Amino acid sequence: MIAVRDHLDRLGDTLPVVVTFTDRRYLAEYRTHLAIDFPIVADTDLGLYRALGIGRGSLRQVWSPGTMAMYAQLLRRGRRLRRPVDDTRQLGADALVDRNGTLARVWRPSSPDARPPVAELIDAADDLDR
Repeated sequence: MIAVRDHLDRLGDTLPVVVTFTDRRYLAEYRTHLAIDFPIVADTDLGLYRALGIGRGSLRQVWSPGTMAMYAQLLRRGRRLRRPVDDTRQLGADALVDRNGTLARVWRPSSPDARPPVAELIDAADDLDR
């Protein structure tokens, strides 16, 4: 979501929404941590995750060399890592929903570091408007 946040000017009227399984009590802290001002929705029972076919990853998937490199890079940039409060093995995804509320596309990365480039998300969103 940080990459999307950093390219909001390229999204036009597309509204990013973060869906997380984080407890609702932590949404404000989550928003501050990510420095975002767009909507965050708590899916604490994982209903949407299941509906989109987003499951839990193996330890190898979640703590892949790419994921470790991503965290090392964040540390080098001065980011402080926090102790996880959620299920670190729950995989994420990116999805596009069209103006009619129809699921248009889902990206289900195999590990946390394999998310699609933000340019790909923007291009797909632009394609929905055509």
